Amino acid sequence: MSERAAYAGGTESLHGSRSGASRRSSATSRPRRRRRARSRFAGVLRLGVFLLLIFFAVWAGVRVAHAGADGAIYLGRPYAVHNGETLWGIAAREYGNDVDLRRAVYAIRSVNDLSGSALQPGQRLTLPYLAE
Repeated sequence: MSERAAYAGGTESLHGSRSGASRRSSATSRPRRRRRARSRFAGVLRLGVFLLLIFFAVWAGVRVAHAGADGAIYLGRPYAVHNGETLWGIAAREYGNDVDLRRAVYAIRSVNDLSGSALQPGQRLTLPYLAE
């Protein structure tokens, strides 16, 4: 049997692969390979998104856990009023030029539930944290 006859008959050729039938099956297996490659890509993409979400959740959890470490950020710090002090004087001395003094005085009044600006010596105030 010649090489051409063996090739046409579907038997193994000189290269060891099936001819005829294998060519047809390889043509139909290309879409399968593409589907398999797409599904692998989709799986890797899902895994990547999942790992990214886990990373974000851990990062956010650490940020929240450490945010509560310093209570002064939320509550402020205590301050005892001395004789002759005013809210404006306390705000100017404690916050300096970093913060608008009107905002600082308003924050002190709000946190301490002060209706007016009159202060008594020995009165306890909470000086709130003011972000810049």
